[in-house]
Amino acid sequence: MNSLLAVFIIFLVFFLGDAVATKTKALVSMLFFGAIVFMVAFWCGLPKTIFKDSGLLAFASITIGMFLANIGTTINVRDFVSEWKTVVVVLLSTCAIALSVYFIGKNFMDQYYALSGAPVLAGGMVAYLIMKDVAKALSRPDVAVFAMLVLIFQMFVGLPIASTLLKKEARSVQKSYRAGTLQLQESMPKDGTPKRRLIPSLPSKYDTPNFALCKLALIAYLSSVLGSLTGVTQLIFALLFGVLARQVGFLEENALVKCNGFAFVLAGAVISVWASLPAATPSMVLSMLFPLILVLVIGVVAGCIVAVLAGRLIHFSWEMSICMAVTALFGFPGTYQIPVEVARAVGETPEETKAIQDAIMPKMIIAGVVSVSIVSGLLAGIMAKWI
Repeated sequence: MNSLLAVFIIFLVFFLGDAVATKTKALVSMLFFGAIVFMVAFWCGLPKTIFKDSGLLAFASITIGMFLANIGTTINVRDFVSEWKTVVVVLLSTCAIALSVYFIGKNFMDQYYALSGAPVLAGGMVAYLIMKDVAKALSRPDVAVFAMLVLIFQMFVGLPIASTLLKKEARSVQKSYRAGTLQLQESMPKDGTPKRRLIPSLPSKYDTPNFALCKLALIAYLSSVLGSLTGVTQLIFALLFGVLARQVGFLEENALVKCNGFAFVLAGAVISVWASLPAATPSMVLSMLFPLILVLVIGVVAGCIVAVLAGRLIHFSWEMSICMAVTALFGFPGTYQIPVEVARAVGETPEETKAIQDAIMPKMIIAGVVSVSIVSGLLAGIMAKWI
């Protein structure tokens, strides 16, 4: 497909998804809408190379670290440290998703379908790559296909749940904000700069968007190097470095937005989430429909129950607890996009919208990092040895 035509179609779907999200007040997210549209379009004959032809997949592989670093600048250090409760809830719920799918699911389906689907449902791409090797070792290509179906369809369950319940949580935050009882950590003044800069800023005439992009690229590069050395995904390092960079004054809050590059980089990140959709053919989906539904139901129910119980012990609402648990089903950039859409839908003034977003986004971002980037990969590594 012509590259410009591919870009046009993709951004047309983005626009329609934004319109649907606005019209439904974030009940149907742009990510969910776009995934449905593209999957059906592929079934109807849309070239399956559209994402590759657009250049956005290659672009995303380069800029995803910059994007995560930018997200890190929106989280202050006090918020990050204070989210230990989020880590506890997500750790327990993610383990519940994977273990319940395997130990319960293997009684009703092929044992290796349950084994391959369990860590993938609890995390996504990293777990899928590990379980794909398991299928190869078993000489069972159907097991790899099933794991891919779980990877593709888990977002269709997680995104609507998160959008619906996060709106309820946002309304609760809104009430607290209007009552003057909302407590948010404030380590930065309203302009997004730290109270004490360890790194002095350049004069404004030299502090150009290109300099900000240069700094973001440096952080992304260092994150990729550390990722290669440690085996830990570069996304975690990029997020942490973004938090630190804002704190010491190396980057401003939302530096990528101020460079006018945010929308295009976000587009690449979203395309990387949809990259597996062309592989989901109708015949493939129908042949494995029952075990697929079973895996999704068992995992989501178990994860939500454990999340609510854990959240109650540490005083989280049940809505927020479930939202954090289901981040395992879609991860980043959904953990960023959905809070933004929800805050815009619920907030009635710019100040109220920002307060809602500041209250819910750190939990969702960190929940996604813990479930998708850390816990699921560890679980997949452990469960891969159960063959």
